[in-house]
Amino acid sequence: MNPSVAITQAGRDRLSVVASVLGRAFVTEPMMRWPLGPHEDIEVRTVQAFEYFLDGLIDLGVVWEAGRGMGGAVWIPPDQLDAWKEAQTRDRRVYDLTDDGGRRWAEFWEWIGSKVPTVRLWHLDSIGVAPAMQGRGVGTALLEFGLSRARADEASVFLETGTARNVPLYERMAFRVVEDTDAPGGGPHIWFMRRDP
Repeated sequence: MNPSVAITQAGRDRLSVVASVLGRAFVTEPMMRWPLGPHEDIEVRTVQAFEYFLDGLIDLGVVWEAGRGMGGAVWIPPDQLDAWKEAQTRDRRVYDLTDDGGRRWAEFWEWIGSKVPTVRLWHLDSIGVAPAMQGRGVGTALLEFGLSRARADEASVFLETGTARNVPLYERMAFRVVEDTDAPGGGPHIWFMRRDP
């Protein structure tokens, strides 16, 4: 882990900052763009979607911030997987951000949740770095932070990505692709990856 990057648990006072970092980092991620639909203000909508999503998770202690708005990550421990799955579709405010009343959003995230193994593992839901801080080890620090927690827990780690260039990055961190497939209904191609202890 990069010792110069402090990773702290984000509280409610940091929710908007972390949502902004993740929203801007995910603005081109097919897993966010496709369920939201085409919009000219996609960055605003992606940030808002993260704000709603993190609002359902922040009190669980699973949202982490690197530095002061340098990056953010959502690391779900084994005992919080059910709460994570519920947070994907519970807050219907996000439906107002979509172009179809939330139909694709609900179906897509329910499908993603169904792909997460039911065995005891950690789940890396989201990780992102502020554009000005990319290439400085912030993302690696956030990744190593969560991986160290999973190692201490002697648990596997699972993640999914809709961005092909992310796959080799995670493979260098000992993740392997366990499935890659298109989301139902014409959705994006998703790689599901796992790292075992």
